[in-house]
Amino acid sequence: MTDAIPCIMAFMASLIAGVADAADSVTGAWETTLQQAAMVKEGMERFRHPQYQYECLGLGGTVVRVGTDGFTLPGAGVTNTGGWLKHLPYLTYQYWWDEEGHRHLPFDLTAGYGKNLEPGQVTAFKHHLDIASGRLTIDLGLTVGPAGAAFQSHREMFVTPEGVLVIRITDSPDAPLPIQMRVGINREVRVYLNAGVYKKEHDPWAGAGVQQPGGLVVVAKRPKSCTATLAIACEAADPLVDTPTFLLGCAEPGRPLTLYIAPGSSYASTDPVAAAWTKAETARKRGFDVSRKETAQWWKDFHARSAVSLPDRDLATWYARSMYYLGVFFGNTDVPPGCNGTSIESFAGAVCPEYDLVLDQRALLYGNHFDEARRVVGWLERTLPRAERYAKEGLTLQKTSVKYSGGAKYGTIMSYDGTIPEPPSEGEGFWAYEDFAGNNAALMALDYVDWSGDRRYDKVALRILKETTQVSVEDLQWRPDFNAYLNKTMPNTVQQAATLYGLRESVRRGVAEKGWADMAGKVLLPTADYQGTKVLTGGAGATPVANSGDATWLIPLWWYRILADDDPLVRNSYALFRTSKTGDYVFNNGWMGVFAAKLHDGDEACHWAKQMLRPGVTLFDDTCIGEIVNDFEDFKKTPEVAAHGALICNLTQMLLDPDDEKSITVFPAIPAAWERQGVGFVNLAAKGSILVSAEFKPRQVRVILDNRSDRICRRDLRVRLPKGTSTLRLPVKGVRLEDGWAVLSAVELPPKGNVELTLEL
Repeated sequence: MTDAIPCIMAFMASLIAGVADAADSVTGAWETTLQQAAMVKEGMERFRHPQYQYECLGLGGTVVRVGTDGFTLPGAGVTNTGGWLKHLPYLTYQYWWDEEGHRHLPFDLTAGYGKNLEPGQVTAFKHHLDIASGRLTIDLGLTVGPAGAAFQSHREMFVTPEGVLVIRITDSPDAPLPIQMRVGINREVRVYLNAGVYKKEHDPWAGAGVQQPGGLVVVAKRPKSCTATLAIACEAADPLVDTPTFLLGCAEPGRPLTLYIAPGSSYASTDPVAAAWTKAETARKRGFDVSRKETAQWWKDFHARSAVSLPDRDLATWYARSMYYLGVFFGNTDVPPGCNGTSIESFAGAVCPEYDLVLDQRALLYGNHFDEARRVVGWLERTLPRAERYAKEGLTLQKTSVKYSGGAKYGTIMSYDGTIPEPPSEGEGFWAYEDFAGNNAALMALDYVDWSGDRRYDKVALRILKETTQVSVEDLQWRPDFNAYLNKTMPNTVQQAATLYGLRESVRRGVAEKGWADMAGKVLLPTADYQGTKVLTGGAGATPVANSGDATWLIPLWWYRILADDDPLVRNSYALFRTSKTGDYVFNNGWMGVFAAKLHDGDEACHWAKQMLRPGVTLFDDTCIGEIVNDFEDFKKTPEVAAHGALICNLTQMLLDPDDEKSITVFPAIPAAWERQGVGFVNLAAKGSILVSAEFKPRQVRVILDNRSDRICRRDLRVRLPKGTSTLRLPVKGVRLEDGWAVLSAVELPPKGNVELTLEL
């Protein structure tokens, strides 16, 4: 223990109140941000927006992308289409899949008035999605019926922690017709954009109704797919339930109607009808107000796991919204989302361990959302047996086949149970050669253990590490021309770095096979000379040129940590890549922002974060970050979940470098403007089950390190000081100033204890 620690402990009694005040200040600012980040669509101009983006509600594996009237049909009236995708609202459930690894949307929800359930002519429009409570309210001015009678309709929606969609419709007493809802069966099935090998007519879903007291369960089936169920419990003074036509609602106009809608699947339960109905009926018995309060409490607890106070309102707003999206898609969810959430239009809705899932899980870990990150590891564990079969029995995608003596083969994209779907085209069969998705599976499992300290997952994390590394090793070959090992089919920088990671971690954690330690020192990390400096390249033998390079080529720095932050190779590569077109892909901006933060360049890191918030490029209807693509409208109006995760990672790394096992750096990359305005955070997580809180003011910097583990931890602590700081107004013994940093060596954190530090400037 250094002599700084007694001094710090002596100050603790007088500092506790002040540090608590700082935490309250940050938490208060965070709560204000959550309120200001509500998604509001108001007025007929927003109703007719040609790039209309549907709000997302979700928990418990149920996600609804909400249409303008609160249901899934019809969609927004004048939304531009014309690309490959169908941009529609939808209702989805984490276990609605087929045997070949494609996510499905078996049901549509249509609500309206009269025999044909007309939604009515909209004359006034407002949506208000409160991300702090997960509740969407919709206020519509409507005219319906032959005489065009005008009235008001108020609708409230949320998804409970158990995954029940709750909808309450309250029409004004002068409504001429009662509100009713019909469950539709999806007869037009789409798989993987209906492109390539999927360009054909697919078997439709066939539906049947099962009557229940005060409700019904609709059952949908199709060949080689789950049995999908949707239970609806109806609550009204004058309920109407017609099982043969899947119709529910009110018999009289102007009466409130509440629907409790619960999905089920034969892939999740042996009796999906009973399971779904039990969920719906339980929610109805609890009642609307109780369900709403339970949902609001879940979101309050979720958002309270950590807090940030950023002086840039746009970045603060989208940080909060991005956390909300992670809650929607990962909250109480056992099957992770795909690249574009749960949309079936992107890679058939499959989960993507290639890049997207890692970005999301990193954001969850950094934000102290360990429960959600743990569920990702649970999915990796459940899919591991199938990955082992793919390795030993072989995997064929189109005309490309691979097979190994053992190990585990995870895919670029995977279904709920680990099935790797067939890509549409022969060229995409090349994905079978990709090993780094498996290395990323090991990375995610180990990251969870390292950040949370949850030793229950040690064994499975090490098993995934060893078996995915075995696959990578079998794909290596010695190349005398490079005097090194290269992947025999995919020797790009990402794959080479992933293999290096697997080998080094296997050696470090004691699961390496004989010879792996020697091999680890001979795997090539592709580099080349560029204008007198050494830079990373895209692959073995590649020649760097001006304005080239991709963010993913710096993956050895951030994810795999096989390059140190201060390695000249990092700075030289970043200097080249930043002038390329890498930012044309949306989440690459977040990657580059992380790299800039690692180089302690706050203004540059902030620049990349703002690149993710470009109106008309990544933001279209102020509802979600979409992908940057070249075609007409595809993917632009759908959440790119990894982009939201990348934004969180970008901003978190500006506040805290949490990735090192030996050191913690606080405020490593805050812009000069933030130094003057003030910035802070509470309970961001660092590796080793340490939560960090800090506040930066022009005259004072405060830091708390909270060790949540039952072990003694030691960390070198570096804290950014305002530019030009050369002395402390109240010196703290053991703290030395070095080039604008306050440095404390080997700070000892007692088990389940903390260390608090205030620097008066």
